[in-house]
Amino acid sequence: MTRKLLIPTMLLVALSATGLLLTVYAGSTTPLSVYIYNLVVDEHDTTAYYNSGYFCSGYSYPVQASLVTGDTQWLGPSSAYDFGSPWWTPVTGLASTAYVDKADCGSNCLRVQFNSNNKILSLDTRGTAGPTGERTLTFSFAEPCGLAQGCQGPAGDPTVFGGSETTPVLMNVFLDSPYSRMEVCTSKACPEAEPAFAKVWFADPAGQPDVTWRIDWHYLRVLRISPTTWYIVADACDGSQIAGLSKLIGSRTRPKTVFNGYYKIPFFIAAVQ
Repeated sequence: MTRKLLIPTMLLVALSATGLLLTVYAGSTTPLSVYIYNLVVDEHDTTAYYNSGYFCSGYSYPVQASLVTGDTQWLGPSSAYDFGSPWWTPVTGLASTAYVDKADCGSNCLRVQFNSNNKILSLDTRGTAGPTGERTLTFSFAEPCGLAQGCQGPAGDPTVFGGSETTPVLMNVFLDSPYSRMEVCTSKACPEAEPAFAKVWFADPAGQPDVTWRIDWHYLRVLRISPTTWYIVADACDGSQIAGLSKLIGSRTRPKTVFNGYYKIPFFIAAVQ
């Protein structure tokens, strides 16, 4: 089951001839550190939260491999859910990659922040210069998802980009209300969780200047774990791992959009203020 959100009309997305520009109405920004985990660990008791046996129970905290991974240039935390009640013992033995606002400056510095009055989490690695080169994320397309797998439309092509793509990106995770106004979870069911959607833009790997690619997740969960920490979860527990891949061709303001199909692309991100 995939839940959908309407995209707020306040967003204006402009795609430049070489790739990516995001324009939003002016608003406050909050610098962050973002950690991309290699595993998705979900302690959120979605069975209790959604009151439906279709969803997963957090009592055994389901684990699956993340198909969005970092570049490991800077290592992040090796544990999650380190916040005491209502969470169980912290989950340890993890691996993550750290992305820190205004770090790794090349032609641009890393941009990792809440912006648009704290309604958008933005991670922009384009033009950066980390210890071993430009900061990137890797996306796996190894799990196409069509009607036979419970997805709403055509399955994608598992050979696209040779099965995965490592690239500089602009990644945005959108809330309808500010992240800073979310309530901290009061139970593992976390009725305070907020639905979100995410988009990732990256330049064409073949170098075509008039082509940009975009990945869309129409539904995610955001948990505020502490006053300064948010977890963003896309996993099998509620179908939030389902993402679509599109090729954008031509005009930066009105590109021709060619839909590649749906994939299962789970991920687990921590944002820390």
